Amino acid sequence: MLFKVADDWKQNLPPEDEVRMNNIIKRVAKHRNAFRASKDVKVAQLWCALLEMEKNQENTSKDMRKLRMIIEGFADVIKRVESEDKKLIESLEKF
Repeated sequence: MLFKVADDWKQNLPPEDEVRMNNIIKRVAKHRNAFRASKDVKVAQLWCALLEMEKNQENTSKDMRKLRMIIEGFADVIKRVESEDKKLIESLEKF
């Protein structure tokens, strides 16, 4: 070949995506012993990346459930206060 091809394909990604990709690769590296023991290292490495993405999605879902519970709690408090205010106004109108 006349041209040397850069092996770091990540450099062709937008900068913020390259940072994300490097973070994914670091997380997948934790499973190095597992995927290196495979006959098809590349496929096993992809499965490990999928595992890390699944863990990330699960953590995000847990956080969303917690936020939803907090918001629902606030909504219940607001409804209760509005109901009490309405009763107070009705009582004052009768007075």
